[in-house]
Amino acid sequence: MCTLPNGLSIISSYLSLVLWLTPFVYFFNLSNQIVGVEEDRINKPDRPLPSGKVTLAGAKRRWALTLAVFISVALFNPSLLVETIVWVLVTALLTVTPYGNHWFVKSCLGMGIGTWALLRGSWKSIAPLTPQAERHALAMSAWTGLLTQIQDIRDIKGDAIIGRYTLPIAVGDSNAGGILALSPALLVGAHIFIGYRILQKQNGPRYDHKTYMIYTYVFCLILSLTALKELGWNTNFASVVDHIRGLTHF
Repeated sequence: MCTLPNGLSIISSYLSLVLWLTPFVYFFNLSNQIVGVEEDRINKPDRPLPSGKVTLAGAKRRWALTLAVFISVALFNPSLLVETIVWVLVTALLTVTPYGNHWFVKSCLGMGIGTWALLRGSWKSIAPLTPQAERHALAMSAWTGLLTQIQDIRDIKGDAIIGRYTLPIAVGDSNAGGILALSPALLVGAHIFIGYRILQKQNGPRYDHKTYMIYTYVFCLILSLTALKELGWNTNFASVVDHIRGLTHF
């Protein structure tokens, strides 16, 4: 087997990641929006289908093409086959079965397992999977499964109309905010800030959307720090703390 020079090998790896990641995201978004038109008319009317920018028939054609590309990429790179199959099954569970309307299946299981497939597949596209990377993927999956329900706080109206049983609907907006605030508050910094925002009431869907976006930024930050650690950019946390303390003593 021909071995590519180092520079070309890196380009090839990242190209493989992009070719797999693009249909990964697009396939789920299309599946979700095709079956969620009525909900989106209320919660997200600017999306292509409820706004009339794209027809339902056109979205279905894109869906079929994207699924074909997604599976083809996995067949070309069999190391991604498990993650691809898992994501297709999770998407089907969430979009075409009644179980996808329950908060535990939708967020805890669906998004948790989906995050595992996303991170594991992304890593394997670039480098061999290590035990430490596997642990990081599992930890991030558990974290995502717990906190993805932040998005449901902003979507209560539309979810209630279509019969979706999200956590805010199941236990009430206030109680759901308290439950979700406790989970991130076990950590520090940005997590406490997210918890504070979750507990703020009557600020409207736009405020709740911003809270969810902050959660996604924290997700990306954690992934970035994990990747840097795996690349060998290790930092001694104690030395950083000592340095900060030195700056605060005059």
